[in-house]
Amino acid sequence: MLDAHLKNYPCPSDCPAHIRMLELFGVASEDIDNDVRVGAKKVALANQLVDGFEMRKLIATMLLRVGEGISNGNVAKYTNVSAELAKSPARTMGYILGAISDLCFNMEYVRRITDARWSYCNEASSPRVYYPYLGVCPHCVLKLAKPTDAALGPKVGVSDEERVNRARYFGNKIESHHVGRIGERVIVYLLDVLTKSCRPNAKSLIIFDDQHDVDAAFFFDGVGILAQIKASPLILLPVVAKLHMEMTEGVDEATSLPRKKKSHLAFTGFPSAEHELHFYFSIDDSTLSLGHRGGAHWPYRPLIDQLTEENVFKIIENWFSIYLAFAVPKRGREGDNIKLAYLTSGWGAPIDDNKAKAGLARSDNMMKGTYASLKYGAYYVQECARGTLKTALVANIDPVHQYADYLEKLEDIRWGHEKDFSPSQTPDGKDAYTIAASNLTNLFDSVFTFNRQIVNDKTLGDVWNLDLFYSKLKSSQLVEFVSKWGNL
Repeated sequence: MLDAHLKNYPCPSDCPAHIRMLELFGVASEDIDNDVRVGAKKVALANQLVDGFEMRKLIATMLLRVGEGISNGNVAKYTNVSAELAKSPARTMGYILGAISDLCFNMEYVRRITDARWSYCNEASSPRVYYPYLGVCPHCVLKLAKPTDAALGPKVGVSDEERVNRARYFGNKIESHHVGRIGERVIVYLLDVLTKSCRPNAKSLIIFDDQHDVDAAFFFDGVGILAQIKASPLILLPVVAKLHMEMTEGVDEATSLPRKKKSHLAFTGFPSAEHELHFYFSIDDSTLSLGHRGGAHWPYRPLIDQLTEENVFKIIENWFSIYLAFAVPKRGREGDNIKLAYLTSGWGAPIDDNKAKAGLARSDNMMKGTYASLKYGAYYVQECARGTLKTALVANIDPVHQYADYLEKLEDIRWGHEKDFSPSQTPDGKDAYTIAASNLTNLFDSVFTFNRQIVNDKTLGDVWNLDLFYSKLKSSQLVEFVSKWGNL
């Protein structure tokens, strides 16, 4: 395996970065479909963090349906996508990849559904139970005067008993470490298809040692990109099951008749495998079937079978509506945008834990990712004898409306070591320093997110070119490639 990696990226034995590259190759795998542990041991499908083969098919199917809709002109029927395409095809392509990445996260969250912690609501046309990922009722959050009135957490002025029943709740989350590992796979898949669409012989490696500095690497044409990945979902569709009749809870003291269960109060157990489950779209109170829970590749296969062009754009339109509302700074939101933004992760109590913010919108991710990029520059890029290593901070989403506060003044920084600066003077006699251009290193060769791409290195700009990817998708040039990539 080490020989294969060195063939993908030949690093001379006398290169100062050689030992570090050998260490990286020792914990890297070209098999991005399977979970691999230290010792290069594969994990049985039932215990894999990600159903990789099905996620690959999901991504490929989504891309093909999008390409068809753009090529045949049907995209004009979809308000948000067509409006954004008129402004910038490249940016819109990024948004589409953002929607696909969140759908991939969503499927992995659904794989982890249990029969506990469902929320009950009888405020719609029929009684329902939801498996929510936020601390609000998915149906009522957009229907009530204030979204917080749909909270599944405690309210002011309720009885002690109700307060206990409505103990603080932020939806059904999974362990942050697992979210991070899932996010790495999602991002690697999407960058793999993007890279290979213009560099067919490229190799993508995922690092299976959690303790290593690098999360993934991409090699092509003698160049290596070392990636730090900070990905977590922005928009998650809850799961819903419709009931034939209202649920009951205890009996009425006066009559001993069953007492109807109240909406949004204590959470309920629910035999989910016995009912058809659906994705739920809060915006228009619609659903998309996930079939019955069960089987090795649930929920991927039943959803993929339904991914017609119309359903694909339904998912993407929904994502665009919520993202575009979220992208407006809080104080500038008006009308429907105020409520729609509540459907995003990390809003804060009582909707969601603010530590669950997506991608680089979480300050911890931004800070850790910035340090990682600095370290890659110092320990890999500057040490590389051939000068062919690049760095990328990659996420599904950047800080969005907090971009100016988190990233704007960092994006074009170049740095060097003190020893490489020489004292000098300006023509008017002021103290100055000079440094050879080769001794300056980009803090970020790229900060690549699906809603914004910061590119300081031409190589990365060429290979992760969303404008080119969109053009090829529109002209059907990628049909054969994407179909083969997705094993369709």
